[in-house]
Amino acid sequence: MPLTALVLLSPPTQLRDNRLKRRGVETEAVCRELIRRNGVLVHFIRCSYQQTDGRPMVTRINSPRPVPQVGESFRVVFDPQRPKEAASAPYMASRQTQFGYAFQAAPAVLVAVAVLLLTVFD
Repeated sequence: MPLTALVLLSPPTQLRDNRLKRRGVETEAVCRELIRRNGVLVHFIRCSYQQTDGRPMVTRINSPRPVPQVGESFRVVFDPQRPKEAASAPYMASRQTQFGYAFQAAPAVLVAVAVLLLTVFD
């Protein structure tokens, strides 16, 4: 059941990553707040950056590794058409973005093969 939930919840992130890869703009951001879960690990950060037209934007992103300190700058990629959508530049350059596609494609292939086998051998 957790696997099903993960597969169903991952498409929004994958779609965002795909949009950022296609039309994303890399820029310098500043860490404004560290957002912790259970008081220990930093899972998100609130950061600010300037859009392509110079207007400021503040948004929350998954925390890059290493975690920047408040006031420290780091690189992000944001979507000019949806400026609140952003991710750290190292994440976007990593192979991690490709794993989501493979993870979601595997169940789709299994379902297609099962349907094909049921159709042929029925």
